[in-house]
Amino acid sequence: MHSIKIRFVDFFHQAVIVRAGIFLFVLMAIAFSDHSAFAQTGYTGIFGGGPFYKNASANITEIENSGFSEAIVWSVEVSTTGDLNFNGEFPLTSGGVYVGNEYYPDFPGDMAQLKLGTVKRVTFSIGSSNYGDWENITNLVNAQGTGPTSILYQDFQALKAAIPALDAIDFDDENSFNSPTTISFGVMLGNLGYHVMPDAFDQSSYWTNVVSQINTQLPGTSDGVHLQAYAGGAGNNPCVGWNFGAVPVFPGLWDQDDTPSQVQTTMTGWHNQCGIIGGFMWLYDDFVGTGLAAQYASAINTAVGAPGFTLAGPASVFVNQSSTANAAITITDVNGFTGTVTLTVSGLPKGVTASVQGTGSKQTVVFKASASATTGFSTLTITGTSGSTTKTLSLSLAVSAAVGTKGTGTEVNLTSEFNLYGIYTDGSTYSTGGLDGGGYSYSAKLLTTSRVFNGTLFTFGPANELDAVGCSGQTVTLTSGKYSALMLLATGIEGNQASETLTVKYTDGTSTKFTQSFSDWYTPQKYTGESEGVAMAYRNFDNGTKDERTFNLYAYTFALNPAKTVKSVTLPSDSHVVVLAATLVPVKGAPGQ
Repeated sequence: MHSIKIRFVDFFHQAVIVRAGIFLFVLMAIAFSDHSAFAQTGYTGIFGGGPFYKNASANITEIENSGFSEAIVWSVEVSTTGDLNFNGEFPLTSGGVYVGNEYYPDFPGDMAQLKLGTVKRVTFSIGSSNYGDWENITNLVNAQGTGPTSILYQDFQALKAAIPALDAIDFDDENSFNSPTTISFGVMLGNLGYHVMPDAFDQSSYWTNVVSQINTQLPGTSDGVHLQAYAGGAGNNPCVGWNFGAVPVFPGLWDQDDTPSQVQTTMTGWHNQCGIIGGFMWLYDDFVGTGLAAQYASAINTAVGAPGFTLAGPASVFVNQSSTANAAITITDVNGFTGTVTLTVSGLPKGVTASVQGTGSKQTVVFKASASATTGFSTLTITGTSGSTTKTLSLSLAVSAAVGTKGTGTEVNLTSEFNLYGIYTDGSTYSTGGLDGGGYSYSAKLLTTSRVFNGTLFTFGPANELDAVGCSGQTVTLTSGKYSALMLLATGIEGNQASETLTVKYTDGTSTKFTQSFSDWYTPQKYTGESEGVAMAYRNFDNGTKDERTFNLYAYTFALNPAKTVKSVTLPSDSHVVVLAATLVPVKGAPGQ
């Protein structure tokens, strides 16, 4: 029979919506960025609902260290208007905007923490039997399409931006089976950066066509299939009737039917019969905190694995110009592997080098950035090699301006224009509205008191005081002199701010007008004339907590007429553009340079 939706009381004695029965859940544990990894090792998944967001700290730690390599959070409901919600109790998006921080502000950080251990992929699952999510998706796609103006596009784009650790969407459609809209929806998700994982228990020809069509339009988007082999899917055999070509099938079992030893026996049989390379368990809610998570993960890993190793490390590394930063890489032997693993790094930006220190299971990659290293974000690949076996791990490297007090330039005094409290010491509580009026601010610890961007010095205003300029067309006096450029450290707030105007006036009565777009501090757009100034791992909130996502302060360079003497600059007439520091850059070769 199909899975049904029931309510039960979880171990915290809270009502939690759970779909029991056939509902699949899987896991494919893949997260290494290269898709070929499927052919190299086994993958194990764990499906769970409320324990991933309710009083989740201990549960996140358990799964992080369990041996499972994918966590699937279940179940995303899609309303008739496109709003997304977990189990009717945790709103995720509304009207194309992420609203989850109003309910579980630590949730994005929890999802990121999962991937600091054995979990390499975080997947959200959509649907269950007889509930209507997929019918709503079909109606919305038919009415609005899947382009950037559609609500589904906006909601899933907002979800990805709010939760960078989210990698994939699981399709648990058990009733609708509308292939045109499902295929369009899957391609849309692929274009937004998601992988797609069909979640099947019957209708094999339907799902074979969906996977084929999605991957024809956007190769690699659907990179695994979750096959329910319990409840309504009892009797399913991944080796018989479920051939998706190069796309692997990951069968799932239910803890209420099978002990860890029984799971290992069944999975071993399938592995011997047709070479399955992974599987999953339904349902973590049944055995939270009992130690069974690690036992079930070990059972599947042992059944489908070959000797090898896994790599684990940080999702992001932040390094400043003229400085170094480290990434600790953990190498875990799997299924009796005893080889020596060598690490290499690729994808480094200009001006950054990497060296590997240490041997054995704990190695450290040391990144060194020169004074002129290219700032911004790069996706790096850490490759572990042992003989013919390789594994890869992706991480984001963010390069920022140097920390220091020595640099060139004539700093612009903005003190009289400061009208926002944009910088606070960590742990501060305040009621000033912060940088954006909503209580958020830059961290004084991460920003520091001054930065040197490609040799140019910028000094910030004092923390916990007025220290930022919300622009309103102010005219700021500049130190008289001839300069090659005016540079700002600034950001947009409340969204990206396009085509803003700045005007520099010279003493001879002439002026130069500039048009510049400013990225929101959370969503860098890499506009022309915009560089990463300072990338930060979190921002502060007015209740003393941290919003542990990446936030940015951008550098802008406006070329001046070096033959003329500057008088003033008129800032944009937009309070959603905020300036924290400004410096005039000397003419190269001028006296003293």
